[in-house]
Amino acid sequence: MGVDYNRSEESKEVFKSKRKPKNDIKFSIQLNEEQKGAKLKILENQIVIITGNAGTGKTLVAAQTVLDLLFTSEIDKAFITRPTQQLGNSLGYLPGQLEDKLNPYLDPFKDNLYACYNDKEKIDKMLKDSQIEGMAIQFIRGKTYGPRRVLVVDEAQNTTKDEMLAILTRLGKNGRIIVIGDTFQKDISAQLDGLSYAIEMSKKIDGIEWIKMTQNHRSDLVSKILEYEYGK
Repeated sequence: MGVDYNRSEESKEVFKSKRKPKNDIKFSIQLNEEQKGAKLKILENQIVIITGNAGTGKTLVAAQTVLDLLFTSEIDKAFITRPTQQLGNSLGYLPGQLEDKLNPYLDPFKDNLYACYNDKEKIDKMLKDSQIEGMAIQFIRGKTYGPRRVLVVDEAQNTTKDEMLAILTRLGKNGRIIVIGDTFQKDISAQLDGLSYAIEMSKKIDGIEWIKMTQNHRSDLVSKILEYEYGK
């Protein structure tokens, strides 16, 4: 699926430039054209769904965009959520306080933050100051992600339809929601998972953008394994 780089007039109005970069942000990883297109969509729209096989850089794009928005003061807080169904247990089965329970689910996103920007101390401070904060899906209902807030939903293929509906309806004025996932890596038994539900919604509702990424950035063997398993 190609990426449309043109802004809609509505998107221009919703996200008029608030960006104040004093200097170019020196990210450690340079995005390719496909990834730049996905990042641009996030910057210009309220709800963006990014899908693609393992190794296409979905979480990397979201992590770099979150840092970009924080560094330019366009947002002051990002929430990261990730379903727990892949382990077959609720958060209550994990030891420790809520922060300890969330850490295993947030580690992949944090790894991408560190990969994007080589100032580990700055990333650590953002995490310590809760500029980037984990949020359990179980606690999503009742919250609103409005101005200067972004919510990232990682591994969205393991959400249920009801969870995705609850997530998307948390969107506030000028807030952003980024949904990331791969329907081929689903670990729940529901016939219609939350990611597929969101994709179908994007086909019928203007303002919800769906981008399917295709370029693999891991070992060439990953592409061969996926082709063997899924015939693609």
